[in-house]
Amino acid sequence: MSESRYTPLTVIMVLSAVFMWGASFSLLKIGLDYLPPIGFAAIRYGIAAIKMVVVIIYRSTFSGMLKEFRSDWKLFFMLGVVGIALPNALLNLGLQHTTASLSSIIQASGPVYTIIFAVILLREGLGVDKVVGSVIAITGTVLLLVQDGVDLNDVTFTGNLLVLLSAMSYAISGVVTKMALKRHHPINVTGWSLIIGSLLLCLVTPLEVGGVYTLNSEVWVIILVLALFPGCLAFLFYNYVLRTKEVSSLAFFIYLVPMFAIVIAHLSLGEIVSLDMVLLAGMVIAGLAVAQYKLISRWRNDGED
Repeated sequence: MSESRYTPLTVIMVLSAVFMWGASFSLLKIGLDYLPPIGFAAIRYGIAAIKMVVVIIYRSTFSGMLKEFRSDWKLFFMLGVVGIALPNALLNLGLQHTTASLSSIIQASGPVYTIIFAVILLREGLGVDKVVGSVIAITGTVLLLVQDGVDLNDVTFTGNLLVLLSAMSYAISGVVTKMALKRHHPINVTGWSLIIGSLLLCLVTPLEVGGVYTLNSEVWVIILVLALFPGCLAFLFYNYVLRTKEVSSLAFFIYLVPMFAIVIAHLSLGEIVSLDMVLLAGMVIAGLAVAQYKLISRWRNDGED
């Protein structure tokens, strides 16, 4: 598969992943009315992990599966922490106190933190485009975060802050995932991150005091949909494409996550997006575009020509 060219199949795969992630915000918001946040994440990703174990064993053997894990267990463990356990616990905790629409916009700022972490961890270059774009995107995110004021006693502000921390965790996982895909098949990378992440969530769940579980048929449908689609297939599709594409080249598709999320949240939850939120969301996406597509450098070159 070419680094520069997207085939119809890769476009369908990444768009499917983005749509599933966009829809997940509303489903999570509904599910949190019936389940505690960390327990909800543990059940969802536990089911997704079981499905991936079956797939991995089908592809190879149980002993082969364990052998691969032992060969790179530190990397797989890191993926489970920063790619599954930590960001989903933070996202669910934050979603209890903020809207699905706003959460999706804050999450969309994740790629700018990926740039920052790539500079720190992978020693990538930091040109003027990345600096200017990152400043614009981070400014837009901060304004979204504090639009109702800064008050740690305000549950909405706290919820938005937790979602931002979730986005940062996902950003680190993007860098780690790219490293893992150079050495392992996407199915194994997805599978082991789900297995380890779900186990960690299960270990933390007993510490969640006062959680009430209402497991009716509606909740089970939500859990199963989240586990199969955004929790399993979306990561698998995305990792397949990421295997042969740069993280930054997929950013355009990731920008569509809040668009899908806002429309679905409006239709399913009746959420209304204010004009200020739309403008700040545009600011975040514009900053990401400048940071990742070298728009300033291209403008300078065109001017010189």
